[in-house]
Amino acid sequence: PLFLAPLSERIGRRWIYISCMSLYTVCCIVCGISRNLGLFFAFRLLQGIFGSVGQAIGAGSVSDLFELHERGKAMGFYQLGVILGSAIGPVIGGYVDQYLGWRWIFYLKTIIGGVITILAIVFVQETFYRPGKNMPATSFREHLERFKFNPFVSLRLLLYPEVGLACIPTGLAFGWFYYLATSIPTLYASIYGFATGSIGLCFLAGGVGNVLGSIVAGFSSDRLYARMVTKNNGIEVKEFRLKPIYLGVVLYFVGSILYGWLLEYHIFWFVPLVSFSFVTFGLMFTVTMANTYLVDAHIKTAASAVSSSNFTRNTCAMIFSLAAVSIRDSLGNGWSYVLMGLMTTASFLICIPLIQRYGVYWRENRTEGKV
Repeated sequence: PLFLAPLSERIGRRWIYISCMSLYTVCCIVCGISRNLGLFFAFRLLQGIFGSVGQAIGAGSVSDLFELHERGKAMGFYQLGVILGSAIGPVIGGYVDQYLGWRWIFYLKTIIGGVITILAIVFVQETFYRPGKNMPATSFREHLERFKFNPFVSLRLLLYPEVGLACIPTGLAFGWFYYLATSIPTLYASIYGFATGSIGLCFLAGGVGNVLGSIVAGFSSDRLYARMVTKNNGIEVKEFRLKPIYLGVVLYFVGSILYGWLLEYHIFWFVPLVSFSFVTFGLMFTVTMANTYLVDAHIKTAASAVSSSNFTRNTCAMIFSLAAVSIRDSLGNGWSYVLMGLMTTASFLICIPLIQRYGVYWRENRTEGKV
């Protein structure tokens, strides 16, 4: 995402979608037929890179297609598509692995990737437009000039206070979410005796929370934003987008605490899964609000702004996934999820009010060259 997002803001979105999905499909084929572990891991890495295209430039497409008053709903549905795979994938993968073998996971991904590539070629149109940049190149040199881009734009945006402060709490929330998600197979097998397929079904609880959180955040974001603009005599302030975010923070906190202690005392498996859905609802509610704000506040570099958020999120997810066993062994289920709730909630309660108070000042003064 760090490279694809700024590239899409130079050459457009369409061919990046098509080329990345084509290469993703090829990588799936190689992973499925590989007999060598080194080859498998190399193409799994490439698969992740090319498969990240939707996450990398999807928010940019949303900013291209939707106006300010409808962008919240659009971002809600976009975030739904991005995150729903983490709920559906384990369910399908669990049963495919159990009954057909792990190679069939990659064969199915090859089929899906191929279909999406064909659909993209046929139906996806270019949405990115900047005056002058969509005119035909008059020379080969001019054509090459359009491919010049700064691959570190997304990282540079993290130095902007409002971007960095929006990315920190959402990154921590996702990091702890992956701590929870990676522990589900171990905990539900050891505590409740679930088989592989049944463990996959547990992720559907998170999927329900993801779906509801994204949709509710999208619709409420647009309505509340319009209401606040009206109260402000029609003057639009991008930071209005963040006002409802605290509902998601509360649900994330409550869900985390309940989930940990319900597991600690081995309460009937359905009850902690309900708490899991609270966590994912709060997660998607807050992330949708934060990313919509980033798109609104940085409309010309929307893909790169959300890519900054994705970079923070994926970095935290990697760290917390690797540290999951150590954290759980040190603190146990109950207290580890207390830490999860407290750390995430504190980060939101510190960072978001700062953006709401100083965001306009930071953006306006940077535009004027004072920051």
